[in-house]
Amino acid sequence: MTTPLLLLAVILHVCAAAVEALVFDVPSGSSKCLTEELRRGALSRTSYRVAPESTSAADPRVSARVTGPRGEELHLAEAAERGELRFQAAEDGEHTACFWTPRYERGAVVSVDVQWDTTGASARGTPPAVADGRIAEEQASVTFQSIAEELKKLEDSARLIHEEMISLRQSEREMQRLNQDTATRMHAFTLVSLAMCVGVAGLQLWHLKTFFQKQHIL
Repeated sequence: MTTPLLLLAVILHVCAAAVEALVFDVPSGSSKCLTEELRRGALSRTSYRVAPESTSAADPRVSARVTGPRGEELHLAEAAERGELRFQAAEDGEHTACFWTPRYERGAVVSVDVQWDTTGASARGTPPAVADGRIAEEQASVTFQSIAEELKKLEDSARLIHEEMISLRQSEREMQRLNQDTATRMHAFTLVSLAMCVGVAGLQLWHLKTFFQKQHIL
């Protein structure tokens, strides 16, 4: 009786818990996703690590994101060599785990070892499916948005610099006009002063001449 009971216990344990282990390559610049249909209340434990023996990237790290059926984020890790997540499915549906490299290296590949343990269990009872590019569109969208924001900041900075240059040029032209007006006025004042000096000198000579004539000196 002991042996049949033991076998029955093993069979029930295997039926109640589905353990799926996968090793796959994530090319730099793209993503790989695992999907698993879980029933409501199923307990899930997902662990992953970078397999350095099969990794050719200089930066042997991956970013990971796990989402629920409605796209709600259950886990997010940036540039990690390993990680683990435990959760209970809140509803029936497809749960997805996506992996991508944190930075692009041409021709590089990061090998990821993923173990997805499910208790309770999956709706299909099949291994998680690997899908390419599930997160690529989201990542590209975020990257494009970041680039657009940076370009907007650069455009604003360039506009401010251009406006400042125009203001400086206007100030320079006004200063040049002021200098020219000042130089013209100084020249005119010099000429007037010289004319007044010559006039005063002439009047003094005429006065002296008249004085000497009256005194019969001349």
